[in-house]
Amino acid sequence: NNLHHHKKSCALNLVPFSEAWNENEQQPFSALLDKLECSSFNSEGMLIHSSSSDEEENKPYQLYLATDVDDLPPITQLTLDVFDATAITLSTTTDWSAFEQAMVGAVVEPVFGMYNAYAHAVAYTEVLSGLRKRMRNRISNNGNDVEEYYWLAPLVVPDTSSSNTSNNKEGTIRLEDIAARSSLILALARPVIKSSPSKNEGEMEVVASVELRLQPTDAKIPFSQPWLDKFERKLARLIPFAKEEPSPITTTNKSLPDTTKRIADTPTTTPSSKSPPLRPYLCNLCVSPSLRSLGIGRALCRIVEAVAQDKWGYSHLYLHVDPTNDAARGLYEKEGYVDVGRRWNVVWAGGASGISYYVKRLGK
Repeated sequence: NNLHHHKKSCALNLVPFSEAWNENEQQPFSALLDKLECSSFNSEGMLIHSSSSDEEENKPYQLYLATDVDDLPPITQLTLDVFDATAITLSTTTDWSAFEQAMVGAVVEPVFGMYNAYAHAVAYTEVLSGLRKRMRNRISNNGNDVEEYYWLAPLVVPDTSSSNTSNNKEGTIRLEDIAARSSLILALARPVIKSSPSKNEGEMEVVASVELRLQPTDAKIPFSQPWLDKFERKLARLIPFAKEEPSPITTTNKSLPDTTKRIADTPTTTPSSKSPPLRPYLCNLCVSPSLRSLGIGRALCRIVEAVAQDKWGYSHLYLHVDPTNDAARGLYEKEGYVDVGRRWNVVWAGGASGISYYVKRLGK
């Protein structure tokens, strides 16, 4: 029942997000924008901003949905331009105690060390490969059978994504594997001007993007490659010790009177917990520096929330944010996200254990 007629209408295989939203939806995309107070986009998902000289030479930026591997290279480049390449590397055992190194260093250090060397050397290839794997279940199969596909359909629905409804470990792992390869990736893009000598006809210029996926609520920061997440979770369940859990961080966002209720509604899990429930997770939100302060990040955040709630049927959305990134943290807190007060505190987490884990109750 998730198949509907759809016609692509742009370069590469990008699908206009407004068209994807309007399929099988009583509320049109224009009404959604009004509801979300997203004044940055018009009813077709085109960016509204007054840069006269730029708009005379180029088509306006439009919000798209990536549906094919060919859509991913410009998104990959933007990700590397906005985030440092070190964001895809893993912590090593250099800051572990002698006991911790003796227990698991022999297993973790070789795997993480080889991965870090590879990631530093070929960061672009690593990020592109990770994107391909994380959206594999949504790829349009290089143009085959794409006329009858519902792009925003949930591939794991709420009543099957909780450990309470999975009767066996094998079923839970299968759901996690599906979720790890079912990301939705949105991109704000436009065709490059044909006169540019360094660009090919049909290429797209991407200036903002965001990813929505399902992620177990164990506070683990996902890596680029799904297999690494699976490996680390298995390792965490086998190791009988973890770092001491820090005290919950108290929010000072006075615009959120129901902060206590939101944190209380969050599933309580630890790195060693088995089968934490899958919930929507926002990641890799990035906007080109040249287009910041236009409300693009806020609009993308709200649109992703609408997909998680209205299309997928979930009531909470999670994300990670570096507490030293004042701009990102300020954006999320203004949008109603609060710190869960829990961290991924496995012994090899290193600096990653300081990354804040946030949640928002949708519809509030």
